[in-house]
Amino acid sequence: MGFERIRVLRHLFGGSGKPEMTGFDDAQSLQAQVELRAMLRSAQEHALAEVLLTELSYAVVDTETTGFSPQADALLSIGAVACDLGTQCSDAFHTYIALRSDMQIPPVVAKLTGITAATLRSAPPLDRALQLFLQYVGDRIIVAHHAGHDMRFLTTGLRRAWGIEWQAQVLDTGKIAMCVHELSKYPSLDALLAFYEIPVVDRHSAAGDALMTTAVARRLFVDCERAGLATLGALWERLLWLEHQHRPHGR
Repeated sequence: MGFERIRVLRHLFGGSGKPEMTGFDDAQSLQAQVELRAMLRSAQEHALAEVLLTELSYAVVDTETTGFSPQADALLSIGAVACDLGTQCSDAFHTYIALRSDMQIPPVVAKLTGITAATLRSAPPLDRALQLFLQYVGDRIIVAHHAGHDMRFLTTGLRRAWGIEWQAQVLDTGKIAMCVHELSKYPSLDALLAFYEIPVVDRHSAAGDALMTTAVARRLFVDCERAGLATLGALWERLLWLEHQHRPHGR
């Protein structure tokens, strides 16, 4: 599915050469189920459903933004950690992103993230930052906490900067936690850090949150194996079931 699209991405940005698959955001809707089914079909076609989660190649991603609307707000920074064969993680990627001259960082965001206009003074523009980001993550599966927020900003940014529709395959650590721990409510990153006793370092920075989410993801993949969800295909099937259970009535 979409192999011509990934060929174009590789031409523009480079890449790792791993098989490309489509993704989903965190909307609790019929659309999420449709996309999950598409991922399962693609995995079966390309023999990826049997890939062990503990041997997965993925990139954990986090972003900081000026707000919650990809149309009205902007990316401030991107952090990522690329992991291959489950545990072999590369040096983390991080970039700040220059704001347009007509935009400002809201005081509440500056206080939370520590990012100011001075921080972004020598930051690359959006198109260059996204190019560097895609060169780093390649074709790996994307892992994120509350992934819908990050993916909406990244996909909107790529559409604006490069005219590219990026449909990466995405795993959301909060939804995985709901699968393996039978939670009735989506857990915060802070809750998962506390549960796994992972030290909180540089919270609310893209680089710090990406590193901590990587630690959470590695623990979750081990818990998936213990719960009988050892493969990518098995996890997708459980996520599909979860989406169905939480789908709003009448849709």
